[in-house]
Amino acid sequence: MRASEIRTNFETGACDDLLLDLYGDRDMVAMERDRYVYALNSFMEHFGDLEVSVFTAAGRTEVSGNHTDHQHGRVLAASVNLDSIGVAAKADDVIEVVSDAFDIAPLSTADLTKDPAQEGTSEALIKGVYQGFVNDGYHTGGMKAFVTSNVLAGAGLSSSASFEVLIGCILNGFYNDNTVPLPEIAKIAQYAENEYFGKPCGLMDQCACACGGLVTIDFNDPKQPVIE
Repeated sequence: MRASEIRTNFETGACDDLLLDLYGDRDMVAMERDRYVYALNSFMEHFGDLEVSVFTAAGRTEVSGNHTDHQHGRVLAASVNLDSIGVAAKADDVIEVVSDAFDIAPLSTADLTKDPAQEGTSEALIKGVYQGFVNDGYHTGGMKAFVTSNVLAGAGLSSSASFEVLIGCILNGFYNDNTVPLPEIAKIAQYAENEYFGKPCGLMDQCACACGGLVTIDFNDPKQPVIE
């Protein structure tokens, strides 16, 4: 469906039930409707009225077990109804992600080499997620995307994990028929943050953002966390 058609569905309220299901608060529906219309308009301003899909990845909060994911312990975490929204279209070999918060340079699917000069940047996170998909034998391809987020940066809600998971969900939907399990997307997102972004984070943030809801995670074996 073209971006303009999806925009019309939001503007007419046809997506209100979906928004209520996603955000769980009827008082937020009008605000969220405006966010999606804004994201779709912004995509069209940058890329035109293309065939697109719309993706979302939540932020998260920890309920109990802060940092015990680093120590093979257990955590209780929950996604929140603040999220990153991505409006995206397939592309050949270019990765063009436009954000209303960060200036992100275009990338190529042919060059996913880790660049120390990019540590701490959105470019590093994107390349890391792509390389993580390649490492695990999944398919990748180009994308043109506009991303907006209301997950507050630096507020302990995992804005970076939300962004990583969003990129992973776009690759999952476009090139892997949504067959990549959400915990695998979380592990790929952690790989991107550890190896490309340069932050030695545990896996709680990415798991909570990817799996959603209220989750308990046992990290006795960090490579195979038990998620409920």
